[in-house]
Amino acid sequence: MDAEVFAVTAITTPEPFLARRSIHLDFHTSPLIQPIGTAFDAAEFADRFEALRVDSVTLFAKCHHGQLYYDTDRAERHPGLGELDLLREQVEALRGKGIRSPLYLSVLFDEHAAALHPEWVAVDERRNPVRVDSHGVPGWHILDMTSPYRDYLAEQITDVLERFPDADGFFYDICFDQPGFSSTFRATAQAMGLDPDREADRATAAQGVSHEYMARYRDLVQGTGRDGTPRSVFFNSRPRLHLAAEKEFCTHDEVEALPTGGWGYTYAPYVARNVLPIQPRALGMTGRFFGSWGDSASLHPEAALVYEALQMVSLGMGICIGDSLPASGRSHPAVTDRLTGPFAYVEKVQDVAKGYQRVVEVGVIRPVPSGADVHDVDAPGAGELGALRLLTSMGLSFDFVAPGHDLTDYRAVVILSGVVLDPAMRLELERFIAGGGSVFFSGILAGDEDWVADVQGLRPIDAPAFEREFFRPVPQHTGLPDFDFVTPGSIRRMQPHPDALVLATVTEPFFDRTAQSFSGHEYTPAGAATEHPAMLVHHAVATSLFPVLEAYGRLGVPEYADLAAAAIRTIMPTPAVRLAGPSHLEVALHSAPDSALLHLISFLPSRRAMSDVETVLEPIPVVELVVELRSDRAPSAVTRPLEGDAVPFTYADGYVRCEVSFATGHTMLVVQYPV
Repeated sequence: MDAEVFAVTAITTPEPFLARRSIHLDFHTSPLIQPIGTAFDAAEFADRFEALRVDSVTLFAKCHHGQLYYDTDRAERHPGLGELDLLREQVEALRGKGIRSPLYLSVLFDEHAAALHPEWVAVDERRNPVRVDSHGVPGWHILDMTSPYRDYLAEQITDVLERFPDADGFFYDICFDQPGFSSTFRATAQAMGLDPDREADRATAAQGVSHEYMARYRDLVQGTGRDGTPRSVFFNSRPRLHLAAEKEFCTHDEVEALPTGGWGYTYAPYVARNVLPIQPRALGMTGRFFGSWGDSASLHPEAALVYEALQMVSLGMGICIGDSLPASGRSHPAVTDRLTGPFAYVEKVQDVAKGYQRVVEVGVIRPVPSGADVHDVDAPGAGELGALRLLTSMGLSFDFVAPGHDLTDYRAVVILSGVVLDPAMRLELERFIAGGGSVFFSGILAGDEDWVADVQGLRPIDAPAFEREFFRPVPQHTGLPDFDFVTPGSIRRMQPHPDALVLATVTEPFFDRTAQSFSGHEYTPAGAATEHPAMLVHHAVATSLFPVLEAYGRLGVPEYADLAAAAIRTIMPTPAVRLAGPSHLEVALHSAPDSALLHLISFLPSRRAMSDVETVLEPIPVVELVVELRSDRAPSAVTRPLEGDAVPFTYADGYVRCEVSFATGHTMLVVQYPV
């Protein structure tokens, strides 16, 4: 029998829509405010977002007050709506403009349910209801997700889906872990085999409860929207550094970080670089408020909005800007005016960057954070902050990853103090080095003496150390002066391998400072120089004998960064990008088959008040910046697509070299290669 030949057509499953430019439209409106939506005009509403050039607007089905904003017979429908079916009119108006509208539902905050069923509110160890503090006064009640409230919320979700069966997606907010002391929480913990009287077990149980309802509410809304595209699903307020264990619950990720609202300007670029290695389908969220959510009677500086958007977009992410709809239902023109410029600029940037892929050279292995609070888990520690600042200033492209992450795609890894080097990780590092990779250890040793000797080029020796010690750089290897710089603590005494390159040595104080013996104001001055290394390089491995990045992140001493940078340049002499410019400059490299794209971003957050809030009011001009891009061939042209001009360049020693100036805070270089 002749063999039959079947033509096989590959079937590609469509992915849920991921916004490029979006608005998160807050509408937490108390039922005490009546009527609402009196100035809402569907055509004006849609025209506003069309003019802003956004492709998605997250709309409220249910707010923290527990109120519903659509036509339903449920008692939670906002009493001020009257005959207005607000959410329906919003959704349909945006659809007429081709704009999607994921639907927002509050989870752990629900004031209506808390008032109706106080027994559903989480309680503390004294059996008092748990509430969040809001600007010095008691705020939202926190609902107990082991109570019947979880079924009540499931009924609300089902009601929303029945009335919006072609919804584009669902955004679930306030989904943190809430350990409790109620009888239902205790029973749930015990059913998991945990002891509810132990704090650690309560935290584990709370995480299990979150995972249970996340899976349930995800499954409730799975399906397709109006055009057959799978619905997007996202659970907010989860620690992003726990994403690897929770990726299954969401179709994408959103990095919420309003810099002037408590997050600061390092949170988003740090968390984003933790998210992207696990979930590249991601966007960053800032806000149009000067402060945080609720500060709706304020405007974020336009330069700050541009900067915050560029930080995310330059990493290949979408951007979302939080807004707040007044109770009247009509946005103020001043808000629209403030958002128009940033969104218009972002659209131009995204159009140029279409088709490019982010290039990453360095993986920073960070310790595994403990705890469950989203801000405690995700906020960068001293080492993470030091690495973020240093690598950014060097123009290096980098990720943050947990121990055990695949290192294959990196040229170098930085290992922070606090990372545990178990046998499996030591083996992985051996393979990485054998494959041509480089490693920088910030104050960490593997524990196995033979491994440390073979890989790091160090042997422990029996020598006393002091509480505060100094490092003395070797000028010809570091560019630093022959000067004794104090460290925050002691430096480990090790014998270097004969082949090792010592970048700095240890200088000891005259004696330890005590109440009985001291000299000077703070620490005993430097005394005897030693031959003990403080920083060295052994083949492709650099080791700091004190946690230099952690010290830099905590104290900001420039020489800590300079010493670490010298070590990294020694083991990584040909980075993809080399810069001779200001240290605040941020760089992001992307590639395509026939070209490379480089973002250059120049803004500088500063503190302008007694509070610790930093803001950005204007871009920082950059003059005659020398940029070098590693390339295995000469390009045919270097251009600035946003400005529409060509950039003179040279090509030598494997690098494309050019010089640029810009005053707008951002420019893009496209290096085009012959086809």
